[in-house]
Amino acid sequence: MSEIDIDELDFDGAAEPDLRALFDLQVAWWTSAMPPREPPAFSGWVRRRRTPEAGWGRPRFAVARENGRIVGYADGYLPTTGNTHLVAGTVVVDERWRGRGIGTALLRYALRSSNRDTAEASWVPADSEGSRWATSRGFTVVSSATLQELVLTDPLPEVGEVPSGYRLEHWTGRAPEDLLDAFVDALNATNDQPMGDSAIDLVPLTREQVRQEEDDLSSAGVDVWVVLALHGDQAAGVTVMHRTLSRPSVGHQRHTAVVAEHRGQGLGRLVKAHMLRRLTGIETVETETNSTNEHMRRINHSLGFTDRLTTVDLSARVADLKL
Repeated sequence: MSEIDIDELDFDGAAEPDLRALFDLQVAWWTSAMPPREPPAFSGWVRRRRTPEAGWGRPRFAVARENGRIVGYADGYLPTTGNTHLVAGTVVVDERWRGRGIGTALLRYALRSSNRDTAEASWVPADSEGSRWATSRGFTVVSSATLQELVLTDPLPEVGEVPSGYRLEHWTGRAPEDLLDAFVDALNATNDQPMGDSAIDLVPLTREQVRQEEDDLSSAGVDVWVVLALHGDQAAGVTVMHRTLSRPSVGHQRHTAVVAEHRGQGLGRLVKAHMLRRLTGIETVETETNSTNEHMRRINHSLGFTDRLTTVDLSARVADLKL
């Protein structure tokens, strides 16, 4: 049996065969773990991996090789402005090389390199081989999410009336300067979303961070649609949709929130229904909703979304893991 070598991979400087090996491993994992979905395009996937995630930066990669061939990887985000106690990522091993301790070795290497107190993994399919492996190493399930999907067909869901005193604004790409403050306030309303026992701290966004994220998404070729509900000039609710180059017919519902004092007006469903009528070139919409958020799940069901998969978030103090 050949020796397995583990080291860090410089994603920017990596040769195309290494990038394709990572891509193939991720696609194989998606295919086995997720419901049938449009496979991503390689070039779009690479471009997106090189784009920072707001508040999290870019992922770092450790790879396991046998005779130079990548057979597994660990990726991890190391936030630098908030959540500096945390590393968040995933471990994936080619199914043909499982059972040899490669996943544990990758996890051990990645955690030592990150030097963080807490590790978390998100969107791991519930009751899967991956979740069982993680819990056997000492991770604990701290929350769950429901992956929901809507295939866009005519007729689209009814939008309904905009309540008296409210109005809707919408745009693609960058927020208009005169709406930026309200947009930031609406996005920050997501910070009271259910998080279970996750160690992630939801840090309020600033104008500068939102502008930086807009620039990063634009450079990555990500299309962004926004519908913002206002009461006067004040934020009332928002929903945001992304489309990446890697899956151009799929929209990913990123943020939906209603400011606390404006809840109970039907704004959550209103902005989502209005969004569906703004999209171009989108055939399917995906979204993830915390499984305990029955209200948002009901809104999605009323729009025609169906539940496709339940995933779990796992967390552990690094010192407590069995490595």
